[in-house]
Amino acid sequence: MISGYLSSQQDLVDLLNGCLFNKVGILDLFLGPEKVSLYVERGLILGFALTVEEQVNQKNSKSLLLYHLSELMDNPNVFFTFNQLENKDTIQLEEPISVEELVLQLQLVHSELKALMDRVITPMAVVKVVKNFEEESSYEGKSIYHILTSTSKSLVEEIRKLRALFSRGYLDIYQFHGPENNGQGIEIEYIMKGVEVGKINLINLLDNLQLGKFYGLVEIKGDNVDFNLYYKGGKLFAVYPQSIDLLDFLLNPRPSSQVSVIGMNQGALEIFTLRHSENKAIDGLNVSFLEVGKALTGLALEKKTGMITLYSEGLRSYIIFAKGSFWGVVREENGELKVSKKIPEAKSGWIELVFYQPMDNVKYLVYQHLFNILYSALLRHAGHLNDLILSQLSFSETLKYHEGSIVYRKRPLDETEALGFLNFLLDLSYNILGRKKLERELETVLEPYREVIRILDIKEYFTFPEA
Repeated sequence: MISGYLSSQQDLVDLLNGCLFNKVGILDLFLGPEKVSLYVERGLILGFALTVEEQVNQKNSKSLLLYHLSELMDNPNVFFTFNQLENKDTIQLEEPISVEELVLQLQLVHSELKALMDRVITPMAVVKVVKNFEEESSYEGKSIYHILTSTSKSLVEEIRKLRALFSRGYLDIYQFHGPENNGQGIEIEYIMKGVEVGKINLINLLDNLQLGKFYGLVEIKGDNVDFNLYYKGGKLFAVYPQSIDLLDFLLNPRPSSQVSVIGMNQGALEIFTLRHSENKAIDGLNVSFLEVGKALTGLALEKKTGMITLYSEGLRSYIIFAKGSFWGVVREENGELKVSKKIPEAKSGWIELVFYQPMDNVKYLVYQHLFNILYSALLRHAGHLNDLILSQLSFSETLKYHEGSIVYRKRPLDETEALGFLNFLLDLSYNILGRKKLERELETVLEPYREVIRILDIKEYFTFPEA
């Protein structure tokens, strides 16, 4: 496998006519969220594949290729990988094309396409016929993108014809359709950035996120404070680090702490939470030992969902994949998140790889809070049970006793053991205190947290089984 970065059209020519000239395989070009895969054989391009399924006009697949590669002319800085793989699931070109010819045609296509876009604004614009003309059925109700990528003419010829039809009043724009990405890609929007907690009502803010069916994360940072709250449809589903200190913080927020509210689309959000995962396939490996391209190729070939994290010179780059498709990059620099379409160049630093796993952990946070409430109640009324409880903890793979509190040794993979220990404490509490006394005890302890439980919408986890 070969991987690296192209910085010009000439780099693509040199690559195919140089080290790949005597090789046969697939050259992947990462053009932002879109990837174009070229099947090359001894310097010639014989076919290609796209990240999106297309209804291809097999008589002129070349137009489709030229359209999707035209972005190279605007921004030739792309990441590439080459693998000596068999030609599978690629769209065959009617005639092989050399890389020199490809680049020359791309330059012409790009120039003509730019002039057309100045008029129609977006390739998703839908056309309507204003005056009758021959072949009007190929245009009526079709998007510019569909017309260009399914034409039987050459792409340049079709672009020029479209421009002429618009100029002479035969066509007009009927409506605009946004691209259908089926939830793919990454969208980030800062709704609030670095606002001091003392200047807002934090409880009202979190309440509004719940009512507004918010998707995204809330960052709370300050002296000895660092919380990330993840919301899906207004429902809190994950808190990292997983600490019950969050509940106490919300009871008594520190005014000097700062809060940021960051909207993110659901698909990217669920993968982005993997940055907190402890179960990494690759953890802290120097990039000298593993090419980023190798990890990218593996994710694509195995159709994996996950995230590659690159750490380099104070910058973190989160490369997000879903079912083998590259969605984009989230860059974290100076505490700010930004979306990037380009895979970062990694000459030094560290790499991590984690495959998708559910990161929901709110119920475990609640369980931990209840562990310690019940433990404290038992110590107040039956201190002699302390040795029994600590003995039970010593056999646990998930839980432990640390500095007066019950905490997790590691993130639970399922709730079986945590729920089992909670039931163990409940059984002891029912036996020692009785149902009514225990309920009064719990009501007293939980009363200060009532508003916190409500605005976090976690009351469902506070339902206790009968004695």
